[in-house]
Amino acid sequence: MKVVVAGLGSIGRRHARNLVDLGVDTVLGCEPDAGARETARRDLGIEVVPALAQALDRAPDAVLVCTPTHEHLGVATAALEAGAHLFIEKPIAATLDGVAALVAGARAHRRVVLVGCNMRFHPGVAHLHETLERGRIGRTLYVRARFGHYLPNWRPGTDYRRSYSARRSEGGGILMESVHELDYVQWLGGEVAAVVAHTARLGELEIDSEDFAAVTLSLKSGAIAEILVDYLSPLKLRGCEVVGTAGVVRWTSEGKAPERVRVVWGGIDGGEDVLYASDAYDGNLMYVEEMRHFLACLAGEAVPCLDAEQAARVLDLALMAREAAGRVR
Repeated sequence: MKVVVAGLGSIGRRHARNLVDLGVDTVLGCEPDAGARETARRDLGIEVVPALAQALDRAPDAVLVCTPTHEHLGVATAALEAGAHLFIEKPIAATLDGVAALVAGARAHRRVVLVGCNMRFHPGVAHLHETLERGRIGRTLYVRARFGHYLPNWRPGTDYRRSYSARRSEGGGILMESVHELDYVQWLGGEVAAVVAHTARLGELEIDSEDFAAVTLSLKSGAIAEILVDYLSPLKLRGCEVVGTAGVVRWTSEGKAPERVRVVWGGIDGGEDVLYASDAYDGNLMYVEEMRHFLACLAGEAVPCLDAEQAARVLDLALMAREAAGRVR
């Protein structure tokens, strides 16, 4: 199998390394920046070309789209026209313009499209989902999700001001970066009926996008979901609590290296069960499982857990939240 990784920033290099470790026959990098090409060659030991057309001329089986968000659709469309299956980093695009055409093209060409959803493979989210599937908390009443991480600390050695995360026009802003929360909250709680949101630039980061967002979702099930995300917290933290008629399940994560993870279930009778606990969870494991899932999809052994059409709905929700925030003054 031959896989092209288009874009060799931190996430592209991570995926390329994991694909090599998973035994993919040929992993070819594509990166226009000369310095990034040399880093990838040195650190990963893979061949890297500067232009997408050069990579597509090799007739890859699949292309991983790991470029800045505003470039996703152009790269994905070219790869699809070349006959490749697609993995597209989240979010699927910066706007919905052109997304429907990509979805239709993938369906017409019978190509696999998986959109980045590594948090579904995190033990916190995975244990929450399993607990709900088993009915251990009864009917879900409300969901409360949280993510905070100081943006300058996201990618060590990189100036955050030069990243797409800092630029709204390139798909940046904490709302777009936190589509994971929007995705997994729907995965846990079901479809959304209504959205209310507040966004702001509260800190002193040199960015032109929001650094804080609070989103409230009314779910079609009748439950309420609250999502609070920011670029500001010096201590990286992430987690989610789901409260139901018969109990609660709560996931908490603190830190990055090491990451301290704990998932606890509690019943209304006062019982408690620790479902998962680690003081040193290796955050790369969820990315390995994500790539393993993608390879299984390519082999016809699995169905994408977040395909292009589903990812478009997540993007639409993020854009609706941003629009709703713009109406609040």
